[in-house]
Amino acid sequence: MSPKKRKSRRTRQDRARTTPAPTEAGRVAPGTTPDKRPLKRTPAVIASPPDRRVTALWVLLWILWALGTPMALAALLFAGLDTGVDPMDPRLEDPQTAQEVIAEHTDRTMRAIGNALIWLLVFAWGVPALGTVCALALRRRMAAIAFGVALALSVTLLLLVAPPNELWDAVTAHLFG
Repeated sequence: MSPKKRKSRRTRQDRARTTPAPTEAGRVAPGTTPDKRPLKRTPAVIASPPDRRVTALWVLLWILWALGTPMALAALLFAGLDTGVDPMDPRLEDPQTAQEVIAEHTDRTMRAIGNALIWLLVFAWGVPALGTVCALALRRRMAAIAFGVALALSVTLLLLVAPPNELWDAVTAHLFG
């Protein structure tokens, strides 16, 4: 066997018994620290991934807010744009029944507008408020900030369209009167 191969086939015990070769000044021998102690290796702690149920909750709440608010606003607008009674309705020929038909249609329209307004408030204000409370309860700071910003944005934009007193009057009239 050649001398090169003989040197490379040393056993583990032979390798452990050998001392590291002396190094130049300022260099550290492999496997040691500058103060000549062996290295201590501690495993790195890897944080576990976030709970998927919490992530699913955030996604669900964002979808409800992002899609529910425009859909409720569209329902409110379409209910308000209802053109009225069908002019071909034969009940409109008699003045007595015509007033009843118009009153019935007005009541249906007002109920539809009130329902759409309630749904708009639930999606625009209720969902972000629920998300903020859940995020604070679960100690998720970034989610709480994001839902708080969504709530502030929704409240600001809705109150620019309808003053608070008119909004309150519309909701109380729908619910109680």
